[in-house]
Amino acid sequence: MAASRSDATSLPTFEGVENLVNMVDIQNAFDELCKEEEEMNTELDNLLEHQSTLENRMSGLHKILPNLQILETDSKQLSSMVSFTSTLAENVSSKVRQLDVAKSQVTACITRVEDILDLKFCTDGVQTALQNEDYEKAAGHVHRFRSLDENILRMSEESGE
Repeated sequence: MAASRSDATSLPTFEGVENLVNMVDIQNAFDELCKEEEEMNTELDNLLEHQSTLENRMSGLHKILPNLQILETDSKQLSSMVSFTSTLAENVSSKVRQLDVAKSQVTACITRVEDILDLKFCTDGVQTALQNEDYEKAAGHVHRFRSLDENILRMSEESGE
């Protein structure tokens, strides 16, 4: 075994063992081989000790691998659903904006109709009051007519109302 090691030790090479003739040199070589054997046994024990841990981890990984595949499939489905929901939300948002514009137009229209009805009420009130010779009431209607927004008067004049 000493011949296979690449580090420089004081052990003689396999061929050099034949040249050991002195009992002290043989004992030293034997002690070195025993020490090396002990180190290798310790290293092997450490490797074997870690082997069970690694095998446990590997078996754990093998157990959760199907779950990871399911998780991958579920995450792809979730991503697809989120994308679909996002598109749907954008469409709904667009519709809400259109409805908001329509609501604003309807509100403006209702306000205009109310203003026109108010103008009509004032003119009818002035005519009725003048026919009944109730000049105070006619003056009240004229005052109310003059307090209306000029934009309303212009818009109804332009539209011929």
